[in-house]
Amino acid sequence: MGLDDPFPIEKCSGRVRGAVLAEFHGRCPTIREVASISDAQWLTVPNIGPTTLEEIRRYINQTPTEQRLQNLSVMEDGEILSRLNRVQRELNLIASAIKTRAASPPYKGEHEK
Repeated sequence: MGLDDPFPIEKCSGRVRGAVLAEFHGRCPTIREVASISDAQWLTVPNIGPTTLEEIRRYINQTPTEQRLQNLSVMEDGEILSRLNRVQRELNLIASAIKTRAASPPYKGEHEK
């Protein structure tokens, strides 16, 4: 599994899923983003204790991408649908952010007055 792949949120327990999504404001982060948070920082997040932290670290250190890709053909429909839904939610968040920025008035600095 590559560091820039999405964190496998759909495989996590409900407690870990909720804590990770809350920490990243509702979006699914990459493995790199999750790995960049220190254990000490994770332990300050609500619902994260030693057991849930261990679960997060286990997903960060999972099998290589090639092995995961070989398993795509045997994935259950529910898991594929879950991944699709997650990607669609992220795409909608990105599209919404772009629309918001495009609709905002341009920034005028001090020197432009």
